[in-house]
Amino acid sequence: MVRLLALRERFAHMSSISGYDALYGHFTPDIEIESVFCNFKKMYPRGVGRLLEKSSRLVGGSGFYNAQSFESEIRLFLKARRKKHDIVHYCYGESYLGFGAILTSRLKLPLVVTHHQPVSWWAQNSALAHKYKNVNTVITLSEYDKNYFEDLVPGRVVCIPHGVDIDFYKPETSLKKESGPFKILFVGRYLRDTLTLSQAVKKLLSFPADIYFDIVYSDKAGYLPAEMRELSTLSKVKWHSEIGDQNLLALYRQADCCLIPLNDCTANNAILEAMACGVPVITTNLPAAHTYLDDTMSIMCRQKNSDDLVEAVLLLYNDISARVVMGERARKKAEQYFDWNIIASKTITLFNDCNE
Repeated sequence: MVRLLALRERFAHMSSISGYDALYGHFTPDIEIESVFCNFKKMYPRGVGRLLEKSSRLVGGSGFYNAQSFESEIRLFLKARRKKHDIVHYCYGESYLGFGAILTSRLKLPLVVTHHQPVSWWAQNSALAHKYKNVNTVITLSEYDKNYFEDLVPGRVVCIPHGVDIDFYKPETSLKKESGPFKILFVGRYLRDTLTLSQAVKKLLSFPADIYFDIVYSDKAGYLPAEMRELSTLSKVKWHSEIGDQNLLALYRQADCCLIPLNDCTANNAILEAMACGVPVITTNLPAAHTYLDDTMSIMCRQKNSDDLVEAVLLLYNDISARVVMGERARKKAEQYFDWNIIASKTITLFNDCNE
């Protein structure tokens, strides 16, 4: 039995099916979990909020670390000092890790931290590396990120990829359609290259082809970039926002391909969910993406190159057999490597190793 104390976040735009927090639901019964949840939307009385914000600036250093992070670490420490746990896990290190590494070290509790931001973000925030002298292990979500962190904390880095719920995200039992409109699905907001997406969509809609787009985009704080506002007005583009899990699953299953141009990435929920649903992926050729994708189930294009995206879409549009084969291979890879049960097993093994 491993007694785990976890600092977690459940994002409002993600259900228990999507996102990294789903990991905890796949641990076996021999992991006893006590959780502290951070809520970045939590409001405090005026004086308390001001004090927490000032404190967070002293210990944070990351643009993601704020008053809610500081208050969550206090609650975590109050639980940890009871000495009823074997290990502490921060599921989002960039957002939460302030003074916790020092305190867990004093309590002689092993600390494991998972990171989600891409290498480009860490290159701009490399001063935060000093916090990791008391961290036992850093979990990265791609091999590319692992190589970067090995220079910062040598010998204390492991790549355990992001997972996906392959029992929920799965293809329909019926065969893929061989006729009807060609449906392209885009999902997500963070680190998406919406400018290149917009350029590609407009070029594709200029062709005399039976192509339609489903765009799933959360307009955070009511703000839509100009290029996405324009896309939402086009006749062959259907706009979706704040949709439920079943509706999102239906969109994946109806899609002929998933088009996800990116500015950067580590792991990507939309790509993993598309793979699990047996949908070929067209995305940007970024180093971290190679942990998840290869050319048997995806087409990886040059950065900010809409012509590459258009060419990739037309290739799949004109070759149904390629779409079927790529989709089958995508599903198989999701089953073999990214099933949450597999990821949870690897994480439990790490926790046991840290606890020895």
